Amino acid sequence: MMPYEFHEWENELEPQTSSTRGGDPPRKATTTGVLDPPVPPKRPPGPLPALTPGLWMRLLAIVLLGGIGLAILGTLLRLFR
Repeated sequence: MMPYEFHEWENELEPQTSSTRGGDPPRKATTTGVLDPPVPPKRPPGPLPALTPGLWMRLLAIVLLGGIGLAILGTLLRLFR
C-alpha cells in the first residue's frame, strides 16, 4: 500500500474576474423558461370516464376466466402431489 501525503489547500483556486465588459457589475442570473415556459401548461384532468356496459362485461369475463384458471391449476397441483 502506498502512503498518501496530504497537503492542505493543495488545489486552492485563484480569484478571477468574470466580466469581459470591463468594470461593470455582474448581471443578474435569470433562468430560462421561468416567465415564458417552452411548452404550454397541462390541461386540468376532466371527469372520470363512465364505465360502459361493454367494459363491465370485459371485467367480469376476466375475473371469471381467472377464477376458473386458478381452480383448474389448484386441482392439477393436488392430483400430481
